[in-house]
Amino acid sequence: MPSWISTLSCLLETDARAVLVTVAATRGSAPRAAGAHMVVTAAQVQGSVGGGRLEQRAIGIARELLVADAPSPRLERFALGASLGQCCGGVVVLAFERVGPAQREWVGRAATLAAAGRAWGRRIFIDGPHAGAVAVFDRESVGHTCTDPALSAHARDLLAAGEDTALLLFMLGCRSDASRDRADEGATAPGSTAPPAPSAGSRLASLLQEDLAAPRRSDASRDRADEGATAPGSTATPAPGAGSRLASLLQEDLAAPRRSDASRDRADGSATAPGSAAALGTAILLDASPPPALQVVMFGAGHVGRALAELFGRLPLRVRWVDARAQEFPPALAPNVEPHCTDTPTAEVRAAPAGAVFLVLTHSHALDFELVEAILARDDFRFCGLIGSQTKRARFAHRLHARGIEEARIARLRCPVGLPGLPGKEAEVIALAIAAEVMRLRPQAHPPSTPRRPAAGAPATQPTESGHET
Repeated sequence: MPSWISTLSCLLETDARAVLVTVAATRGSAPRAAGAHMVVTAAQVQGSVGGGRLEQRAIGIARELLVADAPSPRLERFALGASLGQCCGGVVVLAFERVGPAQREWVGRAATLAAAGRAWGRRIFIDGPHAGAVAVFDRESVGHTCTDPALSAHARDLLAAGEDTALLLFMLGCRSDASRDRADEGATAPGSTAPPAPSAGSRLASLLQEDLAAPRRSDASRDRADEGATAPGSTATPAPGAGSRLASLLQEDLAAPRRSDASRDRADGSATAPGSAAALGTAILLDASPPPALQVVMFGAGHVGRALAELFGRLPLRVRWVDARAQEFPPALAPNVEPHCTDTPTAEVRAAPAGAVFLVLTHSHALDFELVEAILARDDFRFCGLIGSQTKRARFAHRLHARGIEEARIARLRCPVGLPGLPGKEAEVIALAIAAEVMRLRPQAHPPSTPRRPAAGAPATQPTESGHET
């Protein structure tokens, strides 16, 4: 399956236009995590932000943006409740961006980094005078693009996540007028259209918690409030109030010391009164696409290997597929599956990166043993799976022990490989069981919407309310 950035790159080669939909933030139970993407054109949809009526609404909004002269990007908030037949109970904020020839530069840079297997990300200004400005960064340039220390730290965390992820933040100016003027004069030269860099004196606010001023309500009363907040079909944004579930910006820069409730209330009341100009800031989306955390080295292009390669092509993995028989590789493979024909497969074991997942599925027991011995000789592999039976494992273990391989290493050999419990010996069933076991190795990324350190509250403005339950 092509990545969303490669899809956009191909579309722009023909001057086609699309809307990129990104799960910018979530709270509670949601069908997709922040960082999921969907590309919508007038005729096609690639990717998913969760399916169901949430996705149906998102596709409708995206296609309206394709033809409407409306602000882009924009945020829409969806409560996952009963009125659209969903019972997740969480909240999803989606970002919508029109993508056309004017976005060719950042799309091209991102596609180049992705094709090279490098972690990359974007900083997008959602609103303010530079709304829609996108800057692409990688590990080397993140400090230049995200000059605010906290923003840069967030970006680096996302680049290391091992999967597509996103974080929606709000920059709240909290410097004195004099220091702000000095920083503004130095950040953007007169007449320049470049977005000013967020300053270290700004406060970062995470974008997905309920308004602290609102009393806590039951799920049922919240659902009723949401359904009544905006009439169906209305595009008006309901005014924030105690009865609304608008996502509030309630967390300060993670570097700020934690204050008591009383001092926080005093500061919030004076600095960012609801509706005041001081409460206005700039919403920023950090959107990162690092290479998949799991790197698989698979030996064997037999019937199970071919079925597994097809399945792996739809999963967030990087796969190096090794066999000596070039004719066994199919003519077309997914971009994340790299075939490699060689007569020295054990050299591939030695060249594999640390933390690799090894799968040994060849047509030869002798070759299987040679590969397993080479893999167990390493001390930095993540997983070693061998196709076969318990009898095969016992024989291999006996021979490995005779070769001087210590018992602790032999214990790491998983044979038969594959999640147990799936009946059937068809190649596709075996491949499904193996893929399931491999995916269980996938690290659990820290939810990007949840700061890792406590932060004090800082109310601010909210994203557009969609007026729809999903």
